[in-house]
Amino acid sequence: MNCQTAESMVNRYIEHDLSVNELEDFLDHVENCPSCYDELETYFIVHAAMRQLDEESGDSSLDLRELLEDDIRRSKHYILKMKFRRALSGVGFCTLIAGLGGFLIYIIMQTL
Repeated sequence: MNCQTAESMVNRYIEHDLSVNELEDFLDHVENCPSCYDELETYFIVHAAMRQLDEESGDSSLDLRELLEDDIRRSKHYILKMKFRRALSGVGFCTLIAGLGGFLIYIIMQTL
C-alpha cells in the first residue's frame, strides 16, 4: 500500500468501515510509515475530541494518543479473530466435503 491509498483510508478506519483485508493492509502500512501514522493520529485525535465535545463529557483528561493505540490493538485483535473464523470455516467446509465424499464412496461400494 502506498501513502496516498493509506491517507484516503484514514476516515474509513476511524469510522471502522474497512474490510478485514483493507484494515490489515492499512495497519501494516501505518505502523511502518511515520508520516501516515502522524496523519492518522491527527485525524483520530480531532475525531475523538469532537466526539468528546458532543458527549459533553466532563473528563477532559483523556489521553487521546493512548486511545489511538488502544483502537489499533482492538483492530489487530479483530483481524486475528476474523482470520481464525475464516480458517475454522475452511476446515469445517473441507470436513463437510470429505464426509460427503466418504458417504458417496460408501454408497457406491454398497451398490457394487
